Amino acid sequence: MSSIAGDNTLQYQDLASNEFDYRPTPVVVPIAIVLALVSASSLLGIVGIIIAGLGMIVSLFAVRTVVGSDGAYSGKWPAMIALVLSFGFGIAGVGSQIYAYSTEVPEGYRRTSFSQEISAKGFAVHEGQMALHPDVARLMDQQVFLKGYMYPQRQTEGLSEFLLLKDTGECCFGGQPKPTDMILVKMKTPDGANYSQGRVAVAGTLRLTTDTTPEGLQPVYALEAIKCERSRSAF
Repeated sequence: MSSIAGDNTLQYQDLASNEFDYRPTPVVVPIAIVLALVSASSLLGIVGIIIAGLGMIVSLFAVRTVVGSDGAYSGKWPAMIALVLSFGFGIAGVGSQIYAYSTEVPEGYRRTSFSQEISAKGFAVHEGQMALHPDVARLMDQQVFLKGYMYPQRQTEGLSEFLLLKDTGECCFGGQPKPTDMILVKMKTPDGANYSQGRVAVAGTLRLTTDTTPEGLQPVYALEAIKCERSRSAF
């Protein structure tokens, strides 16, 4: 009988010890881990960099929560690993964006903002007549590198011509864009260009045009392009 009682006492002590040793993990720790893993997408673009930044903030909060609990919570090391991963991916993402921005412009071409340096200038009035804005006129016949969005059309591959729009607003895709909000891109490469829904980067010589597109649109500018690709940087 004494042996059985002793065994029961030991089992009770073991259960009590296990209950005492158990420490819950705050929910912020697994959230930090998930954000850290998703932050690997920072290598693909600006959204991933934002996620990595959020992951660092949440991971720091998770570490502080566990450390400041005086042993009531577990999960310090997973939170620390999540912090390191988010930080590392964030730095890698920023570095990849900087590298892409510094190397994406072909030699001899000028980085030009479609929205600010062309579209926003509009037209000027000279001696009672509409004319090119002087700042835009200086870009004519120059080799420029600019970014925008391809106007959707039936053909998606091997495009010899396409419209480049300054943005994806409803004014462009839901109606008729203004003449200064679009550029007729004429590819000078044998393979042409493939349609992309994302932002694209185009390099070529900027000209004036009187051409009308198959959609009945009449852009003011044309670009004789030697390069068209998905934008490698977000800027």
